[in-house]
Amino acid sequence: MKGISILHANANVLMANGLNTILEKGGGIDRIQIAKNEEELFDFIATKSYDLIVIDPLAKEHFSIETTLTLKEKFPNQKTLIISDLESPQKVLKILEKGVQGYLTRQCDVAEITHAIFAIVKGEKFYCNKVIDIILNKQFSNEDEDNCEPTVLSARENEITTLVASGFTNKEIGGKLHLSHHTVHTHRRNILKKLGIKSTSELTVYAMNVGLITA
Repeated sequence: MKGISILHANANVLMANGLNTILEKGGGIDRIQIAKNEEELFDFIATKSYDLIVIDPLAKEHFSIETTLTLKEKFPNQKTLIISDLESPQKVLKILEKGVQGYLTRQCDVAEITHAIFAIVKGEKFYCNKVIDIILNKQFSNEDEDNCEPTVLSARENEITTLVASGFTNKEIGGKLHLSHHTVHTHRRNILKKLGIKSTSELTVYAMNVGLITA
């Protein structure tokens, strides 16, 4: 089975080599190339294909938010994972709007970084909880409290709601729907936020009221 090829854009070679060593020890990684600046990044992309690009857009004098935006504009199908600090919610959202598949902070542990890499390569999206909070706050911060339009869940959200209300765990739901545990957790948080409820029992009542499950 072919291993994953990664282009790691990181100006700090010591940090880049440290992450690369950890990933290589875990198995499943075929090739890791380090790009120390923007010029190297685009030179490598132009000459070889990579399953994933890992980049810190806030590495001043080496990479920037504009680097990431240009990357996604020139190579819209290139899977990309951000590992960086959260300088501001606005900058995070600006990057996410370009279709970046993953965003982690530097505080995320090795297990979460590894999980994110394999999930993104498989076609999933992966955001740490701090980034999810930014996304949800953006989505719901401008809601009109007098708006009585019904809350509409997506087909996937209805599917997950049905399974949660039927008593399945995140792991079991992930197995049934071929999703990662983290992705199911993200969906659940989003569903609760959308519906304005706080517990599984309330979600179960909702599922019964709308006919997703029977009493």
